[in-house]
Amino acid sequence: MSTPPTPMAFRQRAAAYVLRSSPGRPVEVLVLVHRDHPEAGVQVPGGGAHPNETPAEAAVRETVEETGVRGAVFAEVLGNTLLRTPGSFEGVQVTTYSWLSTEDPRDAWDHTIVSDDGDHGIRMRCEFRPAASAAIDWGHDRFLPQAVARHAAARGRQGLDLLG
Repeated sequence: MSTPPTPMAFRQRAAAYVLRSSPGRPVEVLVLVHRDHPEAGVQVPGGGAHPNETPAEAAVRETVEETGVRGAVFAEVLGNTLLRTPGSFEGVQVTTYSWLSTEDPRDAWDHTIVSDDGDHGIRMRCEFRPAASAAIDWGHDRFLPQAVARHAAARGRQGLDLLG
C-alpha cells in the first residue's frame, strides 16, 4: 500500500485590478502606495484570504479594506501565480488575480485600512491611474492587459489600444 501524498502548505491570496472607464479616456486602474512606507512601491489591493473565503470574496473584501473604494463589483478571475515564500510563511503562496469595476468618481484620496488583522491602521494613498502608466511594482501587473481588455469588452468598447 502506498503512502498518500502530503498536501503542500500554502497561503491563498487575492489581488484585484479595480478598473473604471469613461468616454474619451483610457481605462484606469486603482493603485495604492503606503503613505508611511513608500519604498513598498505601487501596489494593487490584495491580501490573504480568510478561511472558507473564495478568492473573489477576498478580492472584494481586501479592496474595500485597503482603499475604501465605492461600489466595487467583482467581474472575473484572470489567473494565478505560484510563489515559494521563505520567511514568515514557509510554503507556497497562490495569488489569484481578479478584476473588479467601479464608478467611484474620486481620482485620488487617502485611506486608513480598517480590518481585523495586522494591516489595521496602515495609511494608504489611493489613486486611479491610466492602466498604461500605472507603474505597478513587484510584477503584480502580470494580468493587467487582460483585465483591461476584458473590462473594455464588458463595456462594449473595441480594441486593445485602451491601455494608452
